[in-house]
Amino acid sequence: MFKRITAVFVAAVIMLSFSSVFTFAENSESAPLSMLHTEGEKIVDSNGEKVVLRGTNFGGWGIMEDWFCPYTNPSGLDEVYKTLVSRFGVDNTHSLFKNYRKNWITEIDYKNVADTGMNCIRLPIWYRNFQSDDNGTWYRDAQGNIDWSELDGVVEMCKKYNLYLIIDLHGLPGYQNDYDHCGKSKSMSLFDETESGKRYREIVKDFWVELASHYKGETTIAMYDLMNEPLGTNVTRDTDFQQIFWDFSDELYDAIRNVDPDHIITMEAIWDPSAIASPDVYGWENIVYQEHIYDISNFNVLGKINEIRNAGYNAPFYIGEFYPRVLTTFDYMLSLFNKRELSWTTWTYKGAGPDADSSPWFFFGSSVIDKIDYENDSYETLMEKFGECLKTDGGKFSRNSFTDYVSLYADGSYDALSLNTFGLVSSFGSVSQRTNLLSDKVQAMITTVRDWLRKLSTGDLL
Repeated sequence: MFKRITAVFVAAVIMLSFSSVFTFAENSESAPLSMLHTEGEKIVDSNGEKVVLRGTNFGGWGIMEDWFCPYTNPSGLDEVYKTLVSRFGVDNTHSLFKNYRKNWITEIDYKNVADTGMNCIRLPIWYRNFQSDDNGTWYRDAQGNIDWSELDGVVEMCKKYNLYLIIDLHGLPGYQNDYDHCGKSKSMSLFDETESGKRYREIVKDFWVELASHYKGETTIAMYDLMNEPLGTNVTRDTDFQQIFWDFSDELYDAIRNVDPDHIITMEAIWDPSAIASPDVYGWENIVYQEHIYDISNFNVLGKINEIRNAGYNAPFYIGEFYPRVLTTFDYMLSLFNKRELSWTTWTYKGAGPDADSSPWFFFGSSVIDKIDYENDSYETLMEKFGECLKTDGGKFSRNSFTDYVSLYADGSYDALSLNTFGLVSSFGSVSQRTNLLSDKVQAMITTVRDWLRKLSTGDLL
């Protein structure tokens, strides 16, 4: 009897998912999305209706990471970029990366996200997408204006597919943490009390002022994400630079508010609410706090979510990145987020690398994409490797079963059985689907450990 009820329930969930897809297709010319703002612990639209953002990251679009993107350098993308500049010049290198971005994410990817029932994309960007150096030199169009055309294109695609956009400055000049995903490992100097540190902070401030000025009033944009994982996980350095980080966050807040009073700003606390100031310390308004959750058990995840609930910040929290490491399970995490009505975006939509074609890190993956040899490949070869072969529908990427599983939770549903048993028993998805997901997750763990060992051997992990 229980199996029959479960089967009926799963069928109903799937039918609802299909129904939402067909409804979306019929209403693709729907009204513009409403400007979001916060009211207490809720994100609401212009009518005061609560909005919960559920989606994914377009990781690797603006700033590549070598474990899931087509290059190899454990220290980060910065060295690759500078080597290419030395070989081909600034303009040609910029053209190479524009070609990469044009193919890594195309219109089909926005449609894929919308077809899962999701309503949001978090877009990690790198300052070098828009600036040619770390002195704040902008790429400009033929009229002399800052060239926001690629980002404008993202906004237009999100409009077309009714998706909110979170703009995440993932890699900053001066580097905001010590890890490769900000551009270069072990190089954090953004928070230094030196002339160069102060100069970097001014450049970052100018970046956000220009971006916020350009997108003022754009209702498709849900939030500005000021700094991805600032300080990172180095406890000693976190303590040394925390006050500078807090004060700089306030400077960015004020600078953006001077040109754009309406958009939500998300402040990244990352691992703990106390990592950043509460709203009353600086008088922040219309902000969302963000955490990233990569914990090793469901009990740890519950502890993190309870910390959020008990923080007393009277502001919304959003899970900007997450993945169930070790004993943590997807069903428990997604159910807990939905039960608590927390917004979330998975890390990440797409990947290329070992076992990526089945890995639950990704909705779409490929294990046959060629890595570039940035030191030796010709310019023509690099353009080809950054070309149409990278398109999701180009024949080298496959849709992972993870996509269908996450879609079960995209409408806010949660698995009460999983919550009541701390993930020991799950009722969402078929038995084969859950079994395949577990098998894929084990393989992904093995791949992750291999990557950690590789970065440990080069000194780029710790």
